Amino acid sequence: MSIFKKKKEYFYESFQILATYSKEALEILEEGLLNFDSSNLVVLKNNVHEIEHKADIKKHEFEERLAKEFITPIDREDIFLLLDKIDDLTDSIDEISYKLYIRNYQKVPSNISIFINKTKEAIISLLNILENMDKISNKKIMDPLLNKVIEIEEEVDQLYEVNVRDLYKESDVSYMDIVMNEKVYSYFEYVTDKCRDIVKQIQIIMYKNL
Repeated sequence: MSIFKKKKEYFYESFQILATYSKEALEILEEGLLNFDSSNLVVLKNNVHEIEHKADIKKHEFEERLAKEFITPIDREDIFLLLDKIDDLTDSIDEISYKLYIRNYQKVPSNISIFINKTKEAIISLLNILENMDKISNKKIMDPLLNKVIEIEEEVDQLYEVNVRDLYKESDVSYMDIVMNEKVYSYFEYVTDKCRDIVKQIQIIMYKNL
């Protein structure tokens, strides 16, 4: 295997590795929310943050390697920006557990699994894109993969709209509960926004390499 091919695989794999931390953080969050116990919020926060911290260390390692390379498979700036946006995704998941903790949630929306499942689908679809980064110049392969994440993000936008409206239509729910539930929905909507941002960055890279 040539040195260039090894470097190419290293940087493409770096994207997958960072996104895997996002998936792992979401899975820990999912477990905590589907088996919600307010007394364990600090544990949930710490467990998710531990993954986020590992991702930060790994990102720094990739950036250090990037700074030393003269030849990269795509523009150095594009690699840096994509690593940064994937890191933002993990940060957005970490932020959910942090906000649940500091706002001392005693319960979460009963339908939270809908948002979790869609967010997980977006991240898995994103990983599928990153696994095909070596085909970045092939629009026939990349476009359907990219569009899948965009479609999921739009579905979550719709879920947010419908579910928030339903909250405000409820007559037997306290205003505080409405506000708290709306915030939870918005947290997941924000995570899928981050998935969309990564897709937009990949689209820029794709068009630069056609």
